Amino acid sequence: MLSAELINEQSYWISVFEPLPHEREDLINKYEVTKELLYYAIDPYEKARVEVDRDAGVTLLIFDVYVPTHEVSAPQTAPIGIMLTANNVLTFTNAQTNFVNGILAKQLKTMKKRGPVNDRFDFILPTLYKLSTSYFGPIRRADQQRQQIQRNLQNHTERKAITEFMEIETGLVYILTSLKGNVSLLEEFKRRFGNRMSHRQLNDLDDIIIEAQQGLEMAQMTSDVSARVSDAYSKVLDSNLNQTMKFLTIYSIVLAIPPIVSGFYGENVRSLPFAQSEWAWQITIAITLIMILLSIWFLFNRHWWH
Repeated sequence: MLSAELINEQSYWISVFEPLPHEREDLINKYEVTKELLYYAIDPYEKARVEVDRDAGVTLLIFDVYVPTHEVSAPQTAPIGIMLTANNVLTFTNAQTNFVNGILAKQLKTMKKRGPVNDRFDFILPTLYKLSTSYFGPIRRADQQRQQIQRNLQNHTERKAITEFMEIETGLVYILTSLKGNVSLLEEFKRRFGNRMSHRQLNDLDDIIIEAQQGLEMAQMTSDVSARVSDAYSKVLDSNLNQTMKFLTIYSIVLAIPPIVSGFYGENVRSLPFAQSEWAWQITIAITLIMILLSIWFLFNRHWWH
């Protein structure tokens, strides 16, 4: 689906949502889009980067955005395409990233109320700022979730905490990868287009880069702390398992003694001590108890339990 809205007398904003084959032809024929960059723009698996077609004078920004409506098992980020042609700005979204069109429409409406939009960068840069700062919320929520799990573990250990840590770390991997790509993209964008921007626009772009870098540092710190807590928790579970195995080993050693003693006397061997005594049964029980106590004393005296 294509929709066009006037930015100023020279430029249009064309919103491209999952274009059909005939709409792709319109983009190529009417809106200065090249086939190669169009393929990159609509690919849902593209990584954040800058693509430039110097011959056609077209620049494509693949920018990763946080998807607030993602499923638990789905990636938390997705790419959008922002294409700058000689006269127009085109944005490429899909079902996951369609919310970006609402942000762009609201931004353009707000700017038109203030006055004429003289430059396309004045339209693009505030949107990139909002999309960059949108990462802060999920990063903080991930850190708060990690703190809650950690507090719960201080009271009692639960195996489901491993799954919860895994979900946190998986989400942070997507966020970290996207933020790294976005920072590189923004720095490359500044290098290529900084000489075409005003002083105010350069300051705005610097603010976006700073916010993206801050989000990257926050995500990296949260990821490192979560990984360390998860590793410490795994060690606690391993220690608990070792203690359990030690207990079961001691238990099996102690329980092995009665069958040994009773097995000897159950063979009806006459030469065994006390076998012919009328107190033979009580004596074998006493021998068993003595051997059990000696084995327990030996194990604990050697501090084998610790």
